This record gives sequence, structure tokens and C-alpha cells, in this order.
Amino acid sequence: MKITIHRGAAGPGACVELAAAKGRLLLDCGAPLDLPGLYEKSSPPLLAVLVSHPHLGHYAGVLGEPLRPGLQVYMSEVMEEIARLPGKMSGKGAELPKGILHYSRNRRFTVGPFAVTPYLMDHTSAEAYAFLVEAEGQKVLYTGHFREHGNKIFKQFLAVKTGPVDALVVDGAGAGLEKGPDEEEVLDHVEPMLKGRRGALYFMCAGQDMGLLARLAYLARNTKRFLVVDGYTALALERMKELALKQGVELKLPGLDTEYLRVIRNAATQRIYRLSEYKEIFARMRPKLYGWDWVRANLPKLVIPVRANSQLWVEEEVRDLANASFICSGWDDYAEEPGMAGTRDWFRARRLPETEVPTTGHAYFSTIRKLDENRKPRYIIPFNTACPEKFSHTFGKRAKLLADGEEFTLE
Repeated sequence: MKITIHRGAAGPGACVELAAAKGRLLLDCGAPLDLPGLYEKSSPPLLAVLVSHPHLGHYAGVLGEPLRPGLQVYMSEVMEEIARLPGKMSGKGAELPKGILHYSRNRRFTVGPFAVTPYLMDHTSAEAYAFLVEAEGQKVLYTGHFREHGNKIFKQFLAVKTGPVDALVVDGAGAGLEKGPDEEEVLDHVEPMLKGRRGALYFMCAGQDMGLLARLAYLARNTKRFLVVDGYTALALERMKELALKQGVELKLPGLDTEYLRVIRNAATQRIYRLSEYKEIFARMRPKLYGWDWVRANLPKLVIPVRANSQLWVEEEVRDLANASFICSGWDDYAEEPGMAGTRDWFRARRLPETEVPTTGHAYFSTIRKLDENRKPRYIIPFNTACPEKFSHTFGKRAKLLADGEEFTLE
């Protein structure tokens, strides 16, 4: 096989190509790219795009311009639902192509000469997967974005017997930190701080970061507060739970049956009312809907996750930021969700008491070492990393540091 990183060798996003004699695969496609076979015929043909998780930096390239007829796009069922939600609610913007094919956890499928097995990983998205790709007697393991310190999924992945792999294509966004805290430790630090404050807590949180939303729900309960979300987040939580239950998995997420959850009556919430496919969910949402008068009267008791553009309704409707505090990640790159950086900057400009917590979204370097020891790859190829030299120093000649567009052939 041949491996090419088309996007994300040293920065956010990803697009990795695997080529065999009879075809090519793209693992993620984070931006429209001038690649043979993506929008027109090519030889060898581009057979499919496999999306590892529903952050725009990993599937934006399949939006907008029509893909070549017959090009397959694979996502999990949960990913497709989450990726389509913004377009459904806004009624505008580029949409996913029709006919998305679904893959499932641990279920091997074939695309031309490639055999692909998806493995569930943990990341700050609704779902995230790694792919083991086999062709021509060789194995490539692509991690997508992953971490060890969110929940127990990584430990389960290490127990899977794939045998040694020829190449490990690994997310290196968190490689600059050898070891760091997990989300539970971060929130354990926040909880005592909240108990002594009388003001709203605004916590920067991507709208689909389900794991963090679950922990914020526990934080709200433990500090006798309410977790306040908008309709988009409430809908995403409900759909995640429904789709998981359909597969026999009961997720421990906050939802419309959570006593201390409240839903704001903002524009995003009202748009759900017009979507007939979510009529039943909106009916269950009604008792949880609260107006701005309630929000303003109860600010001292609220934990409010803020995502891209949340400052628009905070500025217009809440207005009073007295005694409020703000928490954001110490990782300053919010590029994966457009608008997040502007939201962060708006809150910082208000000079609220701020707690900067370490990022917990990507694998620390100790986790990458652990994965290397477990899978024993002949080569390790990092992407999405600002410290490639750490890989060459640690793994020696096995580390192959590719630039965007550079091809590496597995011997």
C-alpha cells in the first residue's frame, strides 16, 4: 500500500489516502481538495471516503461540490444524524450527499481490495472511530482523533487482537504533553470553585461533545444548579441516546428526563418545532422549555455550556454578567468548530473571572507510546501534530514524518 497525507500533516483537519493496485481510499476529507477521483473519474479509481468523526475538519470536503457519481461515503448512523442536524435546523448551507453508507463498531466490510474494520474510540465528538485497513497482505491502522483519558474505550481497543500492523497513522495533536489530567480531574477542580460563587458558570463546550456534557450534568447536580442548554444540544443528546438504544446500548447522557436539565427558548429551539421528523422529541421537550425571564432570575444557579456564537444570545438576552465566571480549554485552537474562537474572545473581552483548564480532547504522548507498544507497527506516521521531532526522537527510523502531499510506500 501507499500512504499519502493530503491534509493535516502538521495542522488541524485530516485527509489520508491509502492506495492499492486496484483502488484508493480516503480516510477523512476535511476540506474540498483537488484530488483525482473526488469529483471526476480517475485511474486507479477513488472508491470511498471513510469519515472517522463528525467534526467539520474531517468531512467538509464531501459537502458542497457534487462528488463523482458512484463514490461511496461511509459514516456511522450517529455521525450522519449529527452532521445533518445543523443543515436541517438552519435550512441552509452545504449538506451531506444522499446515500451515506453506514459502518458499525467492530464489523468488517470491504471496499474494492480493502478490508476495513472500524473500532470505536473516544474524542470530543458524538462518535469517533479508528480504522484498521487491510490490503495486499498489509495492515494500516488509522486512529482518527482519539484519547485515553475520557472513558474506558481505549482500554477496550487495546484488548482487541489485530496483530502487529505495518503502519500506525496516529493523531499527534496532544503529543506535546507527555501526560495530563482527564476530564473528571478537571471538573473535580471546578466543583469546589463553584460552591463558593453566586453567578452563572459559562463553560466552553462543543455542541456535540457528549462526554463533557454528561460531566457538566453531574457538576450541576453536585452543586445544586441547573444545566441549561439550547434546543440543538437537547435534540443532539436525545438522538444520540435513541440511536445507541437501537443498537442495544444505553448511554449515560443527560436528556429530557434529567431533573436538573433546562432548555432555553431561543431561536435554535424554536426551529425544532418546524421539523416534523422531531415532533415527538419536541413534545417531550415542552415541559423543559424556559424563557429568558427565568434564566435572568436564576443566573446564580446555572451552568451554561456555550458553543459557537452563543455570545449572540448572551449579549442580547442575559446582559447581566455580574458574578459570572468563564471556563475554557487551554488549547487555543478552536478551528474544528467555526465560530468558537469568536465566542471565546467575546467572553474574554468581558473580563470575567476565568479558569483555563488543560485540553483533554486528544491523546497525550504517553497514550501514543502505549498504542505503539500494543500494536508494534513497523512504521509510525503522525498527522495533526505541531511536534513531529518528538516522534523521530522517540521512535527513530520507524517514524516517517510526511509533509502534505508526500507519498510513502510500505515495503
